[in-house]
Amino acid sequence: MQRSWRKDTDKLTFIACRPTDALNAESDSPCNMIGDINLFLRIDDGDDGTASPKIIGEVELMIAEKINQRRGFGKAALLVFMRYIVEKQEGILEEFVGGLDAEMKRRVREKGVLELECLSVKIGQTNRRSLALFQGLGFVKVGEEPNFFGEFELRRVDLGVEGVEVEMGRAGVEGYEEAVYERRK
Repeated sequence: MQRSWRKDTDKLTFIACRPTDALNAESDSPCNMIGDINLFLRIDDGDDGTASPKIIGEVELMIAEKINQRRGFGKAALLVFMRYIVEKQEGILEEFVGGLDAEMKRRVREKGVLELECLSVKIGQTNRRSLALFQGLGFVKVGEEPNFFGEFELRRVDLGVEGVEVEMGRAGVEGYEEAVYERRK
């Protein structure tokens, strides 16, 4: 399973760790891990499959333990994740499209520039904290009523670097350190 999520072309996973003063070998140790954030890429080509294909990025965020919730870690993780996605969008989408079947790959490439249509998130209708977090960062409800599963879908279409950096500044998020995964024996 762990090997799979590192190689999936339609998924990107970040492990959120407690902030540290300096990045070292222990920065990503289990005792510093507080949650994760995922991006699942999918093609939306309409209900009948004939519309021009759009790439949608669905976000999932989880801060595991209550003690780490409501401390700004989720907001910081989401902002840093969004910054990473918009900065590295071309490479992320090239890898995603490379994993599609030949016909869909052709249809997507026909459009020319590879870009995300939007970021999407599905949140349970009673999860007011998560709804407030995402709405506070520019995600907008797609509809006024929850879906069959009791979830609202929210989307953010402004995926410019500048907009994300403004949000990071407002939240006091100064940047991030990327810890490259290395398998230890």
